[in-house]
Amino acid sequence: MRFGVMCLFLVACGCSKPERPTAGSQGSGTAHGPGGPVSSGAPSVSASASLPTSSAPAAAASSAPSAAASATAPPSAGKPILEALGFQITQRYERKRFTWFQVERLNWQASSGKEPPLPPLPPTKARTEGCPPGMLRVRGEFLLDAKGRDDTDEVQLAQNKACKTWRTRDHGVNGLCDEFDRDSWLESKAKLETRAVDVCIDRFEFPNSFGEFPLVVTTFAEAESYCKGVHKRLCDENEWTLACEGEEGIPYPYGYSRDKQACNIDVLAPGPDKDTFRPRTTAHTARGLDFAWQGKRSGESPRCVSPFGVYDMTGNVDEWTRSVRRYGYRMILKGGHWGPARQRCRPQTRGHGPHYVRYDQGFRCCSDPAPK
Repeated sequence: MRFGVMCLFLVACGCSKPERPTAGSQGSGTAHGPGGPVSSGAPSVSASASLPTSSAPAAAASSAPSAAASATAPPSAGKPILEALGFQITQRYERKRFTWFQVERLNWQASSGKEPPLPPLPPTKARTEGCPPGMLRVRGEFLLDAKGRDDTDEVQLAQNKACKTWRTRDHGVNGLCDEFDRDSWLESKAKLETRAVDVCIDRFEFPNSFGEFPLVVTTFAEAESYCKGVHKRLCDENEWTLACEGEEGIPYPYGYSRDKQACNIDVLAPGPDKDTFRPRTTAHTARGLDFAWQGKRSGESPRCVSPFGVYDMTGNVDEWTRSVRRYGYRMILKGGHWGPARQRCRPQTRGHGPHYVRYDQGFRCCSDPAPK
């Protein structure tokens, strides 16, 4: 009798049994994630729902892998590359489209395990000397404005004057251009100053592994900590921009005309509901990500490559970088996501603060070249 009354009470309240995730592959001992120590045992969904959503570091130095582990070889025996790099897969959620890894409790990655293998990438002449495995050498002259400044939008505005086909009425920093005149741009470029930049950059979006989906739903501080965890650092905006546009300062990493066949851009798709990331640690987060995800695997767009050989610098996922400006937020986003937005090398988004997370936002890492 009591059991029947209780069942009726649960039905009336709309209550249901909590959805449990598939058990994750746990590291040995205790890993330290963004919210503090994480037990090696898989927590229940009800426990994960109360996890903190701070922007603290994603991995402590004690769990950081060696630099050699950051090579871009795919994981062996189905082991997630992030786990191979020393980060904890807190949970696994099987969803309709993908298996989702919950990484260090707060961040997310779609599994590539069910996807067909990608064809090998074409040979590249990109430089790698002085860089860790999986990174490329970006060495060249970075374009400054006519007064030698790197903290203005003047270079982008000068480039905008070479636009032949505008998509928007706005021809300023937020305008979208489909095609540029190369001769006109080179004439404007000749009036600009330059400064030498020399940096190593990940060939792909983090975790920098061919055939893997990028890690997403990361705050700026978490992105910084992941890079630190593999003995690298987050790129600054100028390093990222040079890696994208090359010394010629091309508008798109692949040339002068916007091409949605080259990079993962201009995809019209609905986003998750507003509560997907409140908190960002539950089965509901996995459902929202699975519904909205339109990202591609690293190397899946072989034509989306910059003059320095770096992939997916426009489209796919927005990427955190460090601002070089003396004012405003110290974190900015570069490259744009898969939707119809800015997908050029120069534009950026500077309006998001330290707690910002999105389902189509990730990062890549840089490092200083080894001395000769």
